[in-house]
Amino acid sequence: HAHGGDHRVQREDHVQEEDLGDDAGARGRRACRGVPLGPLQALVDLHRALPQEVSTAEAFAILEQAADMGIVTVTFSGGEPLVRPDAFEIFHEARRLGFLVSLLTNATQLTATVADALEEIDCETIGVSIYGATKTTYEGVTGVPGSYEPFVRGLEHAASRRLPLVVRMPLMTDNVHEVHEARALVGRLGLKFQYCLDITPRTDGDLAPLAHRLSPKQKVEINNTLMGHATISKADAACAATDAFISCACGHSRFAVTPYGEMNLCVAFPMPKYDLRRGTVKDGWEALKRTVDRAQPSSRYECPDCDVRLHCKQGPSDAWLETGDMSRCLPHFKEFARLEKHVHELLDPRQPA
Repeated sequence: HAHGGDHRVQREDHVQEEDLGDDAGARGRRACRGVPLGPLQALVDLHRALPQEVSTAEAFAILEQAADMGIVTVTFSGGEPLVRPDAFEIFHEARRLGFLVSLLTNATQLTATVADALEEIDCETIGVSIYGATKTTYEGVTGVPGSYEPFVRGLEHAASRRLPLVVRMPLMTDNVHEVHEARALVGRLGLKFQYCLDITPRTDGDLAPLAHRLSPKQKVEINNTLMGHATISKADAACAATDAFISCACGHSRFAVTPYGEMNLCVAFPMPKYDLRRGTVKDGWEALKRTVDRAQPSSRYECPDCDVRLHCKQGPSDAWLETGDMSRCLPHFKEFARLEKHVHELLDPRQPA
């Protein structure tokens, strides 16, 4: 658990712009992609209990079916899962079924009462996004006036109870100037700080978030400033390159369920939209595996022969969200990989050019 006194800087390289069916709730809320905690992980998106969203009973049924399949971990995200009235009923049911539970939240709903309730859940991790160190920047990113003070109070409530918080900052043009202040704010509370470097399009194909993305050069400069030599790392285990076309955890050891009961490869890869109201989690998993197995690169696929492949953070979902073609090489990612490779070679002259 990342709590009390551990405020080392870590980085994660992707941020997903979540479009989870409630535009007002999802706007400005982003979550970092992480490594699965067990052999098979479920990501369940919760938000307000709107009529078209899964009911408490349906959520329970999905969890029970997942448990019967031997799934070990479940992560609840949003939007903001804590605004759903039955959120803690669902959390407790997940724990009763034996899941290791993690939570992604913006912390604005983390009152003293909610923090006490989360202690009872005994979460593995609670991921919280920080969008700025000051009220002006934070609310400029979220677009929600008055959201900064509840966020800071939420962090304080969590820190005082030693909840396993990891505070992640999605770096973008709007807030990168406050990364050191944000790191200090998190450190003063004895919490763990991470930063994320990439912003992706929305899952509906809207490219507007890319206007806020840092340039490859800015990303390398941030890495050098915050991480030094620790910047030089290969892809996360969950997204490491293999011979498979879809080589990340999606459809191999991880899946996502939307608030509407659709089962997908992941939050940023909303396919095949298997309807769990009409079928089972087991059948949905088979549909996901078929989706992965049938995915084939087009003639545009350059990755196998690319000289910066080991340093590249692009996955099929990035190309698909931006262009509709999983095989496309995105210039932004290739330039970032080229710069990272150059830095790696400067710091480790033993490596071949």
